Amino acid sequence: MASRGTSGPVLLAAVLCLPAQGMAAEETPRIESLHAEARGPDVFVDFRLTGALNPELARKIESGLETVIRYEIRLNRHNAHWLWDDRMGTRKYRVSVTYDPVTREYVIVESMDGHPLQRSTTHEFAEVARRLVSRQNLLVFRVRYEDWRTNLYVQMRATFDSGYLFTIIPVDSRTDWKNSNRFEVRFPPKAGP
Repeated sequence: MASRGTSGPVLLAAVLCLPAQGMAAEETPRIESLHAEARGPDVFVDFRLTGALNPELARKIESGLETVIRYEIRLNRHNAHWLWDDRMGTRKYRVSVTYDPVTREYVIVESMDGHPLQRSTTHEFAEVARRLVSRQNLLVFRVRYEDWRTNLYVQMRATFDSGYLFTIIPVDSRTDWKNSNRFEVRFPPKAGP
């Protein structure tokens, strides 16, 4: 009789651990590439997130629920002789997708700091996947003339819904921070008086 009483909690613990073990076998979400480039005072980034589009997230998109990936982006200046770097700015880039089963279109909405950037539609899931996890030539910062302009770099991390705990509690996943290459901002020389 004593062995029957202890097998219930052990079986429940084993069932609860199964999803966690399955997730460990999947690719860990991470920002795989991040490149920053200054063009005049403007800072642009190219990036790619991997491991975020798991089958559960794809099912959520196909069911018509809004699916969002949020990117936190920081502009920093590296201090070679100090304990920490200077943060010059932070931006929030957001990409959401919603499937409309009537028109059979995916609506993709991009925003920066709550302000709309772009809204588009597509019939192709591959395009949706590409737009959720990568971007090229995204303008993220504008450096002022009086700001530091050398030894700059961009940091980025992504946050997204990765699934549900006990099928009802949404669980967010967050990547580690990824640092870009270092760069400097060049301004044209000021005209004389």
